[in-house]
Amino acid sequence: MKNKLLSFFNFGLRFPWNIHARILLFCIISSYLFWAVAGNGSFRIFYAISFLIMFFDAEIFFWISRSLFRSFKYENRKAFIWLVVQKVSIFFFTIMVLGTLVASLVIVAFQMQWQESMRGALEHLFQYEMKGIILSLLIASVLATLAFFVILWLKMMNIVHDVRQQMLVYQSETLKNQVNPHFLFNSLNTLSSLISSKPEKAEQFTQKLSDIYRYILEKREADTVLLQHEMDFVNDFYFLQKLRDEDKIELQWHIENKQCRIVPISLQLLVENAFKHNTATRENPLVVSITQHHDHIVVRNPLIRKKQLDNSGGTGLANLSKRISLLTGKEMKIEESDTEFVVTIPLLCDE
Repeated sequence: MKNKLLSFFNFGLRFPWNIHARILLFCIISSYLFWAVAGNGSFRIFYAISFLIMFFDAEIFFWISRSLFRSFKYENRKAFIWLVVQKVSIFFFTIMVLGTLVASLVIVAFQMQWQESMRGALEHLFQYEMKGIILSLLIASVLATLAFFVILWLKMMNIVHDVRQQMLVYQSETLKNQVNPHFLFNSLNTLSSLISSKPEKAEQFTQKLSDIYRYILEKREADTVLLQHEMDFVNDFYFLQKLRDEDKIELQWHIENKQCRIVPISLQLLVENAFKHNTATRENPLVVSITQHHDHIVVRNPLIRKKQLDNSGGTGLANLSKRISLLTGKEMKIEESDTEFVVTIPLLCDE
């Protein structure tokens, strides 16, 4: 019942078109009521003028606010605040200019019926109407801005809720993937073989394995981490894989700014996927390159799929993409050709 009432109130339209429909309906109903109670022709003309001004102002408010406030992607708090100030200032200025111009044109058009000339209509406008036009537009602009911030606040609350839900899913998937029997079996098997033949390597292996799990437990609730820390984590993971696969795999780094921030355990997921799903030999090693280009990082590997792949539905990449979008306001990009698999991850870098 609640959903039906909500759908009826929204006229079956999605945001922001449902808001537009409500505004137009309010203009029509209020103008009709005033028109119905108007006693004579002069009052009806007055209400006709009011309706036209209200209608045009509502359209101006809607389309300008939609173009200015439809998206608020940002990289840091200062950039976000500055963007809001800029857009609100442009909103006020545009509303005042266009609203005043439209209202003046409507009033002058009707006043020409009573005034002897254009000059008389303009004198009437500036003497009696202009102050009211500016005051009403100023009040309406303030109310519209307050309404915008209420809508923005509600939207941010929904985003925060979605982020928390996605983080829980992502944390669960990450821990499940890292603490799965295959990973532990392979790691312990490698460690067992190293203890007798290469005890120093075994000690190093144990330390790296410990560092990997410590990082996962410490960073699983963080929104972002320094790129340097994520690189250290990936290098620890690569160390374990390298001991097992020896010369079959290779990891290359090309990083410009290690102080940028990135969603944690994102690069490791991509590197692990490359090793897991592609064939690698000593004659044709699998080379994974991680390259930074300003405010994004590209993970690239040749596509040589294994004949028998592990059971994977791509949930890891899907969860990562959703989490990056929610936390950074940017999109992760996936490109796949016949010979190459490329993933681009956005970074948060101070200008």
